[in-house]
Amino acid sequence: MTAAPEQPAPLPESWTTGARETFEAVTDERPDLTAAEVAELFHACALESAAERLDAVALAAGMVARGSTGQPCVHPGAIEARLARTAAAQILGRLHKPAHGTPSERGRRAARARWSPAG
Repeated sequence: MTAAPEQPAPLPESWTTGARETFEAVTDERPDLTAAEVAELFHACALESAAERLDAVALAAGMVARGSTGQPCVHPGAIEARLARTAAAQILGRLHKPAHGTPSERGRRAARARWSPAG
């Protein structure tokens, strides 16, 4: 008797639509993700959800807040959203596998081609 195929864990309800779409796009592109990579992807998607919510708060405030002396300044939500997106993009970039191998693999292939005797 074979075991039933493992059902994927449901995505967090707190995730925004954009984060869910990112998760699905990455898992469609990389069905071979390791458990550690899935954990990284979950973290990136949580950051994307936070960024989208922070954008909404900043937009509702007109992207402007008042500083400690009453001066207008960029809304903190806009800054935090940018930082969350930057962190998510770094994580997602690490999950992307180049079509022709990692830079070190490509370098090794190039060195072999350059220095191997022509045959």
